[in-house]
Amino acid sequence: MKPAILPQSGPARICLPHIVSNERKTFPLNNLLLHLIDTLSLPLDERGTRRALSDFADEAGFRYYAYLYLSGPESFAVSNYPRQWQKHYVQSGYLRVDPVVTNAKHGPPVFTWSAGMGRRLGRRVLTQFFSDAAQFGIVSGLSISVPVGFRNRMVFTLAGDSTVFESDQIVDPVTAAVAVTLIHARLNKMTGDTDLATDIRLSPREAECLRWYMEGVKIPEIAIMLNLSERTVRSYIHQATHKIGADNNRQAGIIAVKKGLI
Repeated sequence: MKPAILPQSGPARICLPHIVSNERKTFPLNNLLLHLIDTLSLPLDERGTRRALSDFADEAGFRYYAYLYLSGPESFAVSNYPRQWQKHYVQSGYLRVDPVVTNAKHGPPVFTWSAGMGRRLGRRVLTQFFSDAAQFGIVSGLSISVPVGFRNRMVFTLAGDSTVFESDQIVDPVTAAVAVTLIHARLNKMTGDTDLATDIRLSPREAECLRWYMEGVKIPEIAIMLNLSERTVRSYIHQATHKIGADNNRQAGIIAVKKGLI
């Protein structure tokens, strides 16, 4: 899926961290983005894609990478964040307060963030968010946001434990958007590390009817197999589609399979 709108603003000036503790050498981010575009154009499998993103983050001077696709019930995340942080993030409902998500929706296409945001804004929940994240070495980072249509977003983030910023670098939003589009093309075919729609709960009958529907079984046949009326089968499938938030039954089935609901 390609973004319907690419950022049209000029190059963005951002600050990249210099990791003093281990003196890792960092390279101009635009050059690294171009190299990442070349790498992701190769026929990589899931392991190769994750390795390419991990190497990219490391060369840019960051510890972690995270890709977030914001698209209602189809939202998913892929990252090399610690599993314990991913689980805590979802259970704590941090998607609602995550400054990366907020800035991605309303801010510039390329932006930086840090734990100081919580203190400056004076929001207790945001301060708690950064406090929890810091326990896993997530203190600051850089994010690239690319709109898909009018509501959806592709967001790629680099994060680490550095609090020291040294020199300015110019990041071309168009180059960044192309890189993120390729990241999405690769990761969209994979199962996300983090299910962001954890509140979806299908009843056994809803899941069963939707599963058979996705297998290509006609509603009258499902009714006979499950000893239900056709009206009841349609009702279960409709309820499942409504819970998932899909536009139609077929889309609901695809989302349900991807999220392991059926």
